[in-house]
Amino acid sequence: MIRIIKRFIHFLIELIFAIGIIGIIFYIMNEHYQVLDWFTVIKSNENKEETFVNQVREAMLNGEDKITLKYVGKAHDMDWFTDDVINLVYNIDDPATSDDFDYLKFKTESIYSRVSGYGNLLTVEYEFIYNETPIETNKVNDKINDLMKQWKIEKLSDYEKIKKIHDYIIQNASYDTNLINYSAYDNLINQKSTCQGYISLAYKMYTEANIPCRIISGTGEGENHGWNIVSLSNKWYNIDITWDDPLVINGEDMLLYEYFLKSDKDFPGHERDTEYKTDQFVSQYKISSKSYSIDESN
Repeated sequence: MIRIIKRFIHFLIELIFAIGIIGIIFYIMNEHYQVLDWFTVIKSNENKEETFVNQVREAMLNGEDKITLKYVGKAHDMDWFTDDVINLVYNIDDPATSDDFDYLKFKTESIYSRVSGYGNLLTVEYEFIYNETPIETNKVNDKINDLMKQWKIEKLSDYEKIKKIHDYIIQNASYDTNLINYSAYDNLINQKSTCQGYISLAYKMYTEANIPCRIISGTGEGENHGWNIVSLSNKWYNIDITWDDPLVINGEDMLLYEYFLKSDKDFPGHERDTEYKTDQFVSQYKISSKSYSIDESN
């Protein structure tokens, strides 16, 4: 009996020792390779691509500069992490916010990504640079909300909304000839920006006013440029608020409608980037064959 007890005690000691060794090994592996994190990721690996895209989007909407994410699966071509994922992020248009979609795309200045890992267990690192901080975006949202209330925007017709926002942006800001201010915040709060600030602010204000709007990038008279398209009475029109706010030598403010609700034919000097000339995009956002007539609003 005593011999059996001794053997049992000896077995327990060996078992405890083995468990301790395994625990130490696991601890070291977890410190270096985040094994526990991988167990969590693998367990919740359904719809992994959609989940990964949503994680990147959430980080960008929060204005995070750096994120590190786990991805389980065969390593994609690097383009999937650098191009496809980001394009999928930009393509999400949540009606509950105007911070995503085109606004997020033109708020993001640059993205760096790095992929590492073993087999199907990948670690993906992203670094982002934005032209607007989260605090600045919140200030833009607050200011726009105040303006919408002040204008009683819900009582205006769609044409009146489009004109009101067009006129306000022109009267509130001026073009930044130093080419250092690019954001909607710069345009709305600091009252000076390049065309990127004009088109970003216009997109956000029109979206908040329930006017369908997109940002179009390309060239204007051969130089890098951007403008908007808006939907009015189920037709899409070009609108270039930057060019309707011309630089005048004597410093006098001018408010023009030369590029307001125009057809392509009446919108000279503008050439779209390739992504906005695809059959799919052109079909989805078909520009009216005729410019909008003010008489139509009456």
